[in-house]
Amino acid sequence: MEWLNFRHLYAFWSVCRYGGFGKAAKRIFVSQSTVSEQVAALEDYLGEDLLARSTRAVTVTDRGAELYAYAETIFTHSAEINAVFRDKQASNTPSNIRIGMVGGISRNFISRRITESLQRDRLMQVELVDGSFDELDALLKSFELDLIFSLDRPRQKDLVTLSHRRVESSPMCLAGTPEAIARMQSSAGPEVTELYMFRHAFEGMPLHTVIAAQLGFDVRVPVHTDDISLLRFLANSGRGIAVVPEMGVQDDLNSGRLMSMSLVDSPQVDVYATFSTKGARRPLIDAFLS
Repeated sequence: MEWLNFRHLYAFWSVCRYGGFGKAAKRIFVSQSTVSEQVAALEDYLGEDLLARSTRAVTVTDRGAELYAYAETIFTHSAEINAVFRDKQASNTPSNIRIGMVGGISRNFISRRITESLQRDRLMQVELVDGSFDELDALLKSFELDLIFSLDRPRQKDLVTLSHRRVESSPMCLAGTPEAIARMQSSAGPEVTELYMFRHAFEGMPLHTVIAAQLGFDVRVPVHTDDISLLRFLANSGRGIAVVPEMGVQDDLNSGRLMSMSLVDSPQVDVYATFSTKGARRPLIDAFLS
């Protein structure tokens, strides 16, 4: 029986997965010419055109898409085998969970999750990685992460291999120092209130317009950001008011450093955990999210 060359298959899979010969070469640490030669050898062996090449882009043929589905299964299981056997954990070693955090996630929320988990399992070790959703998604699919916390659900096309769970929902609020809130609530009211705005896709009228209508005076928005930690810092500076998910400033509200005002019909910000649908590490993930 003649065996398929899995090194050639891996090169083809990498080109499809990472979006081109050059990107694949960087990820698997070989030259671009080597990747091209290995894919060409695979096409010659199978007698099929797997990739359509042009000066601008590389696209996958219909037959290439079929082969990619097989390769995805093979190399996903390979990564899982590494996680279970090469990186195996004895019963007396710490549980190690690897988490990706997309920009916009509240550090208060993450710290609460970690604290709760450590109270249940004193030997647990947590690794945290920041990045964009696309960067962390690639790490999740290659089993280098166990789950991702983000404000977005996985894409529709990924729902076969990825699951998600809403783990927190928080209303938006106006947060500021007691002095800043008092100035805003005074009978005269400021001529203009400076708002530091959380950047997120809410349905309906722009949020700063809704706030201006609720407050009854003009607002100025010098900062738009999805960085909740920065909004928390700006709120604590006392210069203005942060429009932020309440979970992001919960510790400051509890301590009295900040005060908050509710918004009429406040939009909710949801936090989702995204993880592989199957896998040997699902019990650990489920325990962490419980």
